Amino acid sequence: MAIERASSQSPETLVSYYKALTESEDSVSSSMGHQMLVLLPMLSEVCAGQGVWGLTSLAHLWLLAVDDWTSPWLVSVTALPGEGFRVRYRMPEAEAPWPDSVVEGQARDEGQACQLVAIGMGRSGGWATI
Repeated sequence: MAIERASSQSPETLVSYYKALTESEDSVSSSMGHQMLVLLPMLSEVCAGQGVWGLTSLAHLWLLAVDDWTSPWLVSVTALPGEGFRVRYRMPEAEAPWPDSVVEGQARDEGQACQLVAIGMGRSGGWATI
């Protein structure tokens, strides 16, 4: 997989994490897990060769450019059951109108979410080229 789980988290893979989430008794959490499992293979293609590490927290996926949980997240993806995905990216300091500015968008499906992630990776400044 092109997205590695951040080494600071448990040794389970991102797929294992979201697969476990699908087994939740909470229907929203279970739906989020299913959506992310469909997204991950496509997202891995977008991130291939880029050096991307993923942190998970409460079903959110935070993408980092280095395997260091203390580094700032640059792109995040959150499944929104029945609505698609929310994708956010952190603006580079030189372009941000204030500290920690983010751009947020909503994708209807996995394909559009991958497009937004690719844009976010390119514009966040954390990866050389996308």
